[in-house]
Amino acid sequence: DKEIVVLSGAHALGSAHKERSGFNGPWTTKPLVFDNEYYQNIIKGDTKGLLLLDSDKALCDEPELEKLVKTYAQDQDAFFADYIEAHKKLSELGFPA
Repeated sequence: DKEIVVLSGAHALGSAHKERSGFNGPWTTKPLVFDNEYYQNIIKGDTKGLLLLDSDKALCDEPELEKLVKTYAQDQDAFFADYIEAHKKLSELGFPA
């Protein structure tokens, strides 16, 4: 569960493209910066001009997951440390970045 929450933070980068996913727009105000704004936006809720999918909102459906979202929203260093571990594990399993 922790890895799903932390890897979802990759949405901090880039934007969705309607022709590819049916959705359009960035998740953050700085889509070229990798930071913890994605989690801050989940806590804020719907924000004009930013994408927030049901799958993003679902990260707060269970108390354990919501606690992680709040931790990452408040502590970028914790997000970075956990992201490194989860991404490394994903890459070692044969799923390149």
